[in-house]
Amino acid sequence: MSRLIKSAFTTVALSGALALAATSAGAVPSSQNGTQTSAQSFTGENSPWTAQTIGAWGNIPTASVSVTVPAGTTRFVDARFTAESICVGAASAWCSVRVVVVNSAGTTTELHPVASTDYKFDSPGDAEEAHALERFSAPLGPGAYTVRVQALRMNGITQFTLDDYAFAVGLVQP
Repeated sequence: MSRLIKSAFTTVALSGALALAATSAGAVPSSQNGTQTSAQSFTGENSPWTAQTIGAWGNIPTASVSVTVPAGTTRFVDARFTAESICVGAASAWCSVRVVVVNSAGTTTELHPVASTDYKFDSPGDAEEAHALERFSAPLGPGAYTVRVQALRMNGITQFTLDDYAFAVGLVQP
């Protein structure tokens, strides 16, 4: 390989590495490690559901699982949600989905990575198509929890419908 071609490859590789470093500099990483999954729950639905409220999170029916962390232990939740989705409306808007855990006192906490409305599950412009997300919690202490999926229609969205969805939740031992 000629010296000129090697130099060009090196320049491209360095440029890519610098761009990646600059992009990730503002990122806030979150992570969990576990040894085994102590419990798994699955739920699904093949009837379509349409988000009715604009600008507020709504619980997706049947995309809810109850879990219990045993006394004297901690666990974290690993949750996966998949669905056929259609999002209709203004090109500048989008449809969001998030996974939350609710403790016995009623406190709702979004799972990691916390993105709130910034997670664009679907956007206008296509027909129904498959979409997915996976989220995890911080370690949870002993007690009962509800893990659920919520959806949000942004302003400018005229329809957000989910169909043929599946929700899988695992309790993982840290």
